[in-house]
Amino acid sequence: MKKTIALLAFALFAISLYAQNPALGVPKFKGIEITGTLDQFGAKLASQGFKFIDKLDNNALYMGRFAGVDDCFVLLAPVENSKDIAAVLVMFGISVSEYGTIHSYETWESLYGDYKRLKDLLTEKYGKPTDENEGFTEDAYTSSSNLKLHSVKNGQCEYYTQWGDDDLDKMTVKLIIGGGKSMGLDCATVALVYVNVAKSKDSRKEVLDDL
Repeated sequence: MKKTIALLAFALFAISLYAQNPALGVPKFKGIEITGTLDQFGAKLASQGFKFIDKLDNNALYMGRFAGVDDCFVLLAPVENSKDIAAVLVMFGISVSEYGTIHSYETWESLYGDYKRLKDLLTEKYGKPTDENEGFTEDAYTSSSNLKLHSVKNGQCEYYTQWGDDDLDKMTVKLIIGGGKSMGLDCATVALVYVNVAKSKDSRKEVLDDL
């Protein structure tokens, strides 16, 4: 249970990194529209071979094959104060031992290699990125591959790429390199976030209308 909670916390941290990115077309993940309740979406995901792992604070965690990679962790996150799904996040390069120890990328080359591969594939599908940044914070040490990986784990990496058009208000896609030191996790991951922006904005509008 502890290992699942840790992974969920890390995934939630990664989701918090996304901004209100430009939107794409109909929001889909694995060909499944990002709509309905978490349970409904999860059932469709399970029908494609993904295994349900656990739930925490209304978020659901699955594991399965994605983008040619086995055993990816996939987090389903709901609209605030709702059971409807708002976002799907995929984590690459994360594994958990039978004793609950979290393992992740061991070299900067393998970490950046997966980021670059996914970036190229997403660019092929969605076109030229709308926004991107590939660098580290000013206080990060990056003179070697080991130092770069250490900086990622420290949360000092600012690599991200995003796609879309801000006026469509349907879907966002963002690719991130992130680390987990803020939660006491010594790990680094490549995370891919799909967000149903329209659903999120509808929820926000309801709250504003109440006010």
